[in-house]
Amino acid sequence: MAPLLYLDTARLGQTLPAARDAHIDFVRLTTEEPSSLYFEEFLKHGYAAWPDYYQHRFPGLSVWTGIAGLKQTLRRLAGAPDDCEVLLASRSLALVQIAAKAMFQVCRNVLCTDLNWTTYQDVVAHEAATTGSRVTVVPLRNFIFHHGWTANDVVDYLAEVYDKHHCDGLFLPAVDHLGIRVPVKRIHERIRQQKPINYTLIDAAQAFCHVPIDDDLTVANFLITGCHKWMRAGQPMGIGFCCSQPRSRLDTPVPVDFDRRADPLLDFTAGVESDELDTHFETVNLSSLIAAAGAAATSLPIAALPFNRFQDPYTEFHAWFSGNADQWQQIGPSADMQSGIRLFQPTNPKHQQLTADAMRRFWLSAGCVLSAYAGGLIRLSAPVLPQTCLSGIGQPRRLTWCAVPRMIHEQVYQKPIDSVTAGENKDQTDAVSTLADNRTTA
Repeated sequence: MAPLLYLDTARLGQTLPAARDAHIDFVRLTTEEPSSLYFEEFLKHGYAAWPDYYQHRFPGLSVWTGIAGLKQTLRRLAGAPDDCEVLLASRSLALVQIAAKAMFQVCRNVLCTDLNWTTYQDVVAHEAATTGSRVTVVPLRNFIFHHGWTANDVVDYLAEVYDKHHCDGLFLPAVDHLGIRVPVKRIHERIRQQKPINYTLIDAAQAFCHVPIDDDLTVANFLITGCHKWMRAGQPMGIGFCCSQPRSRLDTPVPVDFDRRADPLLDFTAGVESDELDTHFETVNLSSLIAAAGAAATSLPIAALPFNRFQDPYTEFHAWFSGNADQWQQIGPSADMQSGIRLFQPTNPKHQQLTADAMRRFWLSAGCVLSAYAGGLIRLSAPVLPQTCLSGIGQPRRLTWCAVPRMIHEQVYQKPIDSVTAGENKDQTDAVSTLADNRTTA
């Protein structure tokens, strides 16, 4: 079976080979010598601290430069200053909780939007209620997708709402899960012309290693991301850039003060760096650290290349969908808020009634892995890579999109439809059948 065309990086990125090799050799290390002085030296100081004999035995671990080395690499990937504190946690949610507590020490009304990830928004709202504070949530997505709002419209609207509702803090995504790139820095600068901002929390889970976030860091007190999506480490790990040291750009300097016991990995990494590791610390899964080091080692030279050295992974998609514009339409923000995520929707109202699961199965039968949502909406998310880095990165086959109708015909239309849409009702089955039929005659 030919490899699938993987277009779901925004959900879970394909593990980079260096991250895979590092993880495999780390498992070998823990299998052979899970606890020794060599192991401890390796964790703290990195691969270079080992004697040659060990280095030859576990070559995949050469990417590990110690916890301090990993944090510095992450700073360089993000474009963060050297004095920006980096926090590593087993769960991004733990970092959101830490940031929310810090935010409501100095804020009484935080401006949010419907672009925020729901789980993170719930944490912020809960902390607001706990402290007797408020959150003001405003709608943006519908205006951006269906009313043609540009970045200027978003900036003007949020500045107006911030002033009208007497807000004093911001919680925004750098890129939302449907690909809207929020002009965070412009929003921040516009608001500060008229009102103080006590704290800015930014969710960059869909932005890190996808689009530049250095501008976002210049206005953030706390920026949270992870390494299992666009960084492609294969292992989930929360990364927090805590940029809240006193600087002229911030209205209210908030000291870096957190309870590292909120997360076992956060506690462990902080303890190792400070030589204050509690001998009774909780057992920690360290594989995410090692995998992140492998992914970072690959991503760093790619991130340093100029944008004109990169290829657009969607060139063939745009050509194919453009040739089938009577069946598919692109949905998305204005050009000044686009990211590397693309959305398409069938034009036939009957096809728009397909469930997300039915649509994903339909495209899987054509050899494509992607996300799908209500209304027949599909999301394509693929990393943009330079031609020189394509070999060895683990890219799937490149699909010739003129062949899609033939593939649909062979893999979907000529087999029983219920094998593709198991569990769906008759209306769903008929819609998939019609969609496949239309595609084969395109």
